Amino acid sequence: MRRLNLFEFSDLNWYPRVFRGIQTDYLQFVTARGTGHQRLIPLFKIALKNSLTREIVDLCSGSGGPWRHFREQLKNAGLEVRVTLTDKFPSPELIAYWDNTHQEGMVYYEKPVDARSVPDHLLGMRTLFEGFHHFKPADAFMILKDAYEKQIPIGIFDASLPWPQAPLIFLLSPIMTLLGYLFATPFIKPHTFSRFMWTYLLPIVPLATCWDGLASFLRGYSQRDLKKLIEPLAMDDYRFEIGELSTGVAIFNFTYLIGFPHRLVNVVQAEVE
Repeated sequence: MRRLNLFEFSDLNWYPRVFRGIQTDYLQFVTARGTGHQRLIPLFKIALKNSLTREIVDLCSGSGGPWRHFREQLKNAGLEVRVTLTDKFPSPELIAYWDNTHQEGMVYYEKPVDARSVPDHLLGMRTLFEGFHHFKPADAFMILKDAYEKQIPIGIFDASLPWPQAPLIFLLSPIMTLLGYLFATPFIKPHTFSRFMWTYLLPIVPLATCWDGLASFLRGYSQRDLKKLIEPLAMDDYRFEIGELSTGVAIFNFTYLIGFPHRLVNVVQAEVE
């Protein structure tokens, strides 16, 4: 399927902050429930070992993505990392929440960070979970080129639909999203009137999320797309690896790209297997 450059509500500057907050909270809640990210640990071992760093700079973090649990999974695997969360639209409420909860080894950077132009003082392996498809090819190339030129490791991880069931899952995804909001919202904190109003009374946010979900699958970069993006960057001193891994759930896979300075001789596929 050819990639389509569709819009998502969460990308629009005029999308109300309250809607964006409810949506990112829901997506973070759903993401945090799964354990599939631990299947990515071998990829992190390769990238961090070659790059001689234990720092992570997460881009397009939203409410934090998988990091609250994934950092513990990495720690249990012998990789204790320090994570700096960033976003183009950082929420003051989110930053205050992370400050108040004192998450060990994790901070939320208070200033806006554009993934295409990461400040030089934010050092560490760059990661994007479910965020790369938001960028058009020219911008996506800028993200990869910047990491490549600065010899900084990068990891791109987006959900993709496995074949041959992909069309059916795509058609059913709006129903799954609406049911997800229906059952998950009472468990998402903080419990605010606006969260319940814009979810149940006037379900604008769930409907916007349905569209964003469909658009994100149509905007997703396939392995072939990713290979085309990195073609101008192929050199001996920096290595890219592209592939697909199971999330542990039959309806989703991870399509991934990792890049890292090639200081050591490693074969990613052997580690993953």
